[in-house]
Amino acid sequence: MKQQSYVGFHAISAILASEAVSGTLYLHGHGKRLQQLEMQAQQAHVQVEHVDRARIEKLGGAAARGAVLIAVSAAGSRLSLEDALRELCDRGAPQALVLVLDHITDPQNLGAILRSADQFGVDFVVLPQRRSAGLSDAVLRTSCGAAATVRMVDVANLARALQQLKSADFWIYGADMQGNPVDAERLDGRVALVLGSEGSGLSRLVREQCDVVVRIPTGGTVDSLNVSVSAGVFLYEITRQQRRFR
Repeated sequence: MKQQSYVGFHAISAILASEAVSGTLYLHGHGKRLQQLEMQAQQAHVQVEHVDRARIEKLGGAAARGAVLIAVSAAGSRLSLEDALRELCDRGAPQALVLVLDHITDPQNLGAILRSADQFGVDFVVLPQRRSAGLSDAVLRTSCGAAATVRMVDVANLARALQQLKSADFWIYGADMQGNPVDAERLDGRVALVLGSEGSGLSRLVREQCDVVVRIPTGGTVDSLNVSVSAGVFLYEITRQQRRFR
């Protein structure tokens, strides 16, 4: 796993609170938040160095605001799709839930989606390597730290990733307003839910890989639900049918 740099109180706090992290926390200045980060780092057995402003800005830029974490985090690391599917196979679970995000670029949407993924027990989230919101302070803040704990998979090609999921016995459900009512579908077994981007929805190549297209029955007057709200509704219906939580 490669070292990554994290800036912003929420991002650093979430990574320090994860199960396994090693590295160095660089601090400059004083204040309650910086003291809290130092205490977290000590509890996580992460080295702390107090440096001058020039060093902080060199490490983290203007967004650092007095704190930069240079670390390797097992919870924040990304899996390969092959490794993620191998883990599912080793578990031998007949049911599984994977969330595939087709170029979600808004950090607040991504953070809210990851929070729902955590709450509904998503096995892992698939993200494209390009044109997707990264693991930023805004994502970690909106996710309430879930972005540091939800397992994520980076892929170069989403359509190819969906083919791999199909080979692992997943049924692919794409979210679109023109689809079938989600509560009319049978959602047991291995399910992969694909959510499209904020502006254009599912891309053509991704949509072609979907076995079924589903929608949330609604009766409002606005165009559609926000993608992060939709994620929560879809995930609830899937986990309800799979009887994951009681």
